[in-house]
Amino acid sequence: MTFIGHVVFFVGLVFVGVSGNIFNLIFTIQQQVKTKTVQTVGLILNVISINNITLVVANFSLVMDVFQNPQIWCVTPYPLSIRIEAYLMMTCSFNSFWAIAWLSLFYCIKVVSFSSECFQTLKKNISPVINTAVLLSCLFSSLFFTPMFSLELAISMDKNDSVNDNANMTCPQPSFSLQMDANAYSAAIVCLLCPIPLMIMLPTSVRMVVHLCAHTLALQKNETHVKGSDSYLLVCKLTISLVGVYLSTLCIVFLFIIIRLIGQFITYHTLASAFSFYGGMTSLLLTASNRHLKDKLWSLFCCRKAKEQSSKSQTVETGDV
Repeated sequence: MTFIGHVVFFVGLVFVGVSGNIFNLIFTIQQQVKTKTVQTVGLILNVISINNITLVVANFSLVMDVFQNPQIWCVTPYPLSIRIEAYLMMTCSFNSFWAIAWLSLFYCIKVVSFSSECFQTLKKNISPVINTAVLLSCLFSSLFFTPMFSLELAISMDKNDSVNDNANMTCPQPSFSLQMDANAYSAAIVCLLCPIPLMIMLPTSVRMVVHLCAHTLALQKNETHVKGSDSYLLVCKLTISLVGVYLSTLCIVFLFIIIRLIGQFITYHTLASAFSFYGGMTSLLLTASNRHLKDKLWSLFCCRKAKEQSSKSQTVETGDV
């Protein structure tokens, strides 16, 4: 692939990963300013959009740095740009993943009926609880990933150690200059990015599917208000699809990291494509599940005036209920 081909490829990936999130962010904020309220779904959508945009741009910047200097991982000390990009990628990934987890929990508590008084109390106060959890997650990630600024080569390389063949070149694994247990910190990062959010996403999604099936069967027996299950179905589709996108992205990224760690060559196109896919698909799913954003998108592409959100047509996927 020529240089121009690489540029066109990466610019295309950035457009795919960023454009939908910018659209969601602009029109969600516009709606919040108009209504002078910030609902939980809107807050989560803003967090996901902002972090997805930053994630894709930071990943693009990292890939371009490596493209311009394939030996950049063998340079000591690491350039400040590399450390900033690593920090932003970790922080924004964490924020976006956990925002999806909180969204799944929010919808589960709001949609599913619970007999326990504890859950009933939580259901009444779920919006402020999730709002607080989302903001605390963002604050936690901004502090937790600060050691990324101390990334250094585990072993310094001399100039004589450089390898002419960039494709087959292997560099010492990065470590942290801070006095800390790097293995424990790395394990904590892995747990916070995958198993723990997944432990929230999967049970809540499965619980909503079970509730939807039971709800649909009950409505069919009564033969009344069958249309009421449509909103539940959309919420279930949204949460399950987001979990699928999340898992697919993590599989690609972990595969990329493992291949790099064992010293095999894999192009950074893979990493860029993974995060572009994640940013683009999450924005598309969130747009498709939000009535206001769908109307705005329809008005932009079909030159029709966006329909005002009707209170009669309000569904659980468009706001807090």
